[in-house]
Amino acid sequence: MKLGWRIFFVTLSAAAFAGICFAPIPGMDTAARHTLAVFVLALILWVSEAIPLYIASLVIAALLSIFVAQHLPVADYKIFLAPFFSPVILLFLGGFVLARGLESYGLDSVLASAILRKVGKKPAAILAGFMGVTALLSMWMSNTAATALMIAVALPLIRSIDEKDPMRIGLLLCIPFSANLGGMATPIGTPPNAIAIAALRDAGVQINFLEWMGIALPATLILLVLAWILILILFRPKTKALSFSLHKAKKLGWKEWVVLTTLLVTVLGWLTGRFHRIPDAIVALLPALIFFSLGLLRRKDFRSLGWDVLILMGGGLALGKAVAVSGLDKWLVTSLGMEGLPPVALFVGFILLTVVLTNFISNTSSAALIVPLTMGFAGGSNSLVVGVALAASASMLLPVSTPPNAIAFGSGLLKVKHMFRTGIIVAVIAIGVILMFGLVIWPRLGII
Repeated sequence: MKLGWRIFFVTLSAAAFAGICFAPIPGMDTAARHTLAVFVLALILWVSEAIPLYIASLVIAALLSIFVAQHLPVADYKIFLAPFFSPVILLFLGGFVLARGLESYGLDSVLASAILRKVGKKPAAILAGFMGVTALLSMWMSNTAATALMIAVALPLIRSIDEKDPMRIGLLLCIPFSANLGGMATPIGTPPNAIAIAALRDAGVQINFLEWMGIALPATLILLVLAWILILILFRPKTKALSFSLHKAKKLGWKEWVVLTTLLVTVLGWLTGRFHRIPDAIVALLPALIFFSLGLLRRKDFRSLGWDVLILMGGGLALGKAVAVSGLDKWLVTSLGMEGLPPVALFVGFILLTVVLTNFISNTSSAALIVPLTMGFAGGSNSLVVGVALAASASMLLPVSTPPNAIAFGSGLLKVKHMFRTGIIVAVIAIGVILMFGLVIWPRLGII
């Protein structure tokens, strides 16, 4: 973005903030009005990306601490700083350290190659193999990193396919799409999941690692299968057999075995939390303690962790906290006449809003903006909050929609029309699946 546009959007956000702060709004007290002002400022800065997203989050924390905290019944600015090191942030930090360990010792590619060796040469099987491995990796590491790895593995095969064979495009598209969908399945798979978990925790609803997987994994698997079928239909292969080469399996040293063992123990700790009663966030400290104390990762690795993402998430969580404690959520419910709407209408409306918005801003930013609103409108429906988090990972119409999309588009082999046509169908399917689970399955099973 050119400097002139950056200045324009920063000025616009400041003007909107000042205007709302001093505008008399019927039925809204000072704390709620100032929170609304910060919310609108965040919306403008996050959508326009006039300044880095994590810097916008720091601005949000500062404004909430200065302009909102003093008008609360118990004036304490610390409630807006605590989210930046909340248990959810610590959980995500542990996921980043695990991913860094796998990447540093090439174990991500070892795991990918080991699985892909089993898929055979049929196009449908190869497509399923790439989608399954990408989704599996994105459950435990950054979907951006998972996509970068799998694109690197797939490109030699893709380039060997005849340019007139549609499977060439299908194989390239399946990787970012499965990375986006795979991130839904675990709390550390993508930031929107963590934002939803934190919002529910603040409302008194605790969802641990295994419980989230029980909620989201079935929907993720269904979406992956449907996306696989869709790609096979839209990009029907002309050849009956494909072959691709993989790196030879390397001999693992003690460092690699320590990393793999730590990964397994950490994941096991997350999945068995209800038995040992150790919080997921504390379990997440294990890879950091082992990797850095044994010298497997060093200071440069610590510095390269996704701190910008964590700060962005912290800003979203702080904004959500402000919406709740200031009473802005209740004012919105009353003023917008949403109280009389049936749950189905609310669910459909928020899911559609999330899917549309996420195509133009990061899914973390969209979740940070919409999840606090759903907490006000949900009326006790936790399914709505979870549904919004999942919908934030289901929008992938454009190269700018998600980093995995951008990576795949950067190969130079895709056109926007390929991504848009397939992405819009996947989005529609995802909306249907999320609605089915959120309105029918989760409530009947009493999961959330």
